[in-house]
Amino acid sequence: MLIVIAIVGLPTGCARSVKTIEHARAAYTAGDLQTADQTLTAFAEKRSRSSDTAALDLAIVELTSGDIDSAEARLRKMRDKFDQLPKLSIVGEAASVVTDDRARMYRPAGYEEVMVRAMLSVCSLAGDAIDAESYSLQAAKKQSELQQAAADRGIPSADQLYQPIALAPYLRGVLREATHHDFDDAENAYRLVSAAAPHFAPAAEDIARASGGAHSSAGHGVLYVIACVGRGPVLRETVAQTTSTALSIASAVLNAETNETDGPDGKRVNGPVLPNIASVKVPEVHIPPSPIAAIGIRTGGQLLGATQTLTDVGDLAIRQVEAEMPWTIARAVVRRTTKEATVAKVGDSLGLDGTAGTLFHFAAASAWAGSEKADTRCWGLLPREIQVFRAELPAGDHEVAMQSLGYTGQAIGPPVQLSVPIVDGRNTYRVVIAPAETIFVAR
Repeated sequence: MLIVIAIVGLPTGCARSVKTIEHARAAYTAGDLQTADQTLTAFAEKRSRSSDTAALDLAIVELTSGDIDSAEARLRKMRDKFDQLPKLSIVGEAASVVTDDRARMYRPAGYEEVMVRAMLSVCSLAGDAIDAESYSLQAAKKQSELQQAAADRGIPSADQLYQPIALAPYLRGVLREATHHDFDDAENAYRLVSAAAPHFAPAAEDIARASGGAHSSAGHGVLYVIACVGRGPVLRETVAQTTSTALSIASAVLNAETNETDGPDGKRVNGPVLPNIASVKVPEVHIPPSPIAAIGIRTGGQLLGATQTLTDVGDLAIRQVEAEMPWTIARAVVRRTTKEATVAKVGDSLGLDGTAGTLFHFAAASAWAGSEKADTRCWGLLPREIQVFRAELPAGDHEVAMQSLGYTGQAIGPPVQLSVPIVDGRNTYRVVIAPAETIFVAR
């Protein structure tokens, strides 16, 4: 019994970590980038189970602050680190965990792996734009790999749950069009945008312009505003009911773990019996409320328009986390089963049987299971949406005002004024970030 009590009493070391990261995220949303940077930097440098999520958040703070090179370098490092993680069974490692999923090595969700590459392309556009197309292609490839992996595992409607993100082909179209000769490639890319994001109305104009082989009118250039709008998805704990699919996955994993399918006489041997588990704690996607809907753009006192949603990051996260939920539940069931088996073995070793054994098993297993928490580690400073706006302007310097807009189109934050040089026949990019009312211009 002392063994079980000791295990139940093991500190997870997460309460302080979560509080620290949440403090930094709140500071970021309030516009206090210095506090967010200092807090996340200190935490990212620690060797802890949440240092990777702190590093991802820190990259967003660096981009928002205009430190583009640091943000891009940090995201490249995280991308490469995640790519080098050993390939493990999605639930096979659960049996070796005596606490909960927070004890596992942090592994980014599929949407986070896609967004590492998408945000790298945004960083590149805020800088020299040299690698923006390459990063966008990496994002598209990663999403395609996730879709194929989901289909291989039998996830229903994998092509819809893991459909291509529109940002990737859009940036390819923009960059191909800027060459003034790859208009066919640009048109094909814009058609992919239209298929992936049918709500994105500007795609029709983009297709028509590319098919006509004209980047812009003579004496004009193009301003592209890439906007990271709102607070994006975070994870919070909820209770999920076990499902037949999750229990089937858990049973298959436990049979494989114990290797008890055939006895010495060649007869089939029953695998571990799953305990009666009605519900488990799991993470769910939550989109923090944000008053901002879009960014309005003016020049010369005239409203040019507002950014429009190209990729809904929140929806991407919700669809993919829900698609993975049977495996998340199964991992919790496997862990619970392993814990109950451990309790039973301890009870046997102590010679407890009958009523005493039953009471011991119930009390110890309940306490151990009750100590579990869902793993809510995540990249918490992603935008809710990535939006874009295109404006064709005469060559020369322009004073451009940008202002956050609410859901009824009203201005809700102070305008930001910036001078934008427009070059004949060229693209000019401005990356703006607005987690709330305040707008930050990365470049």
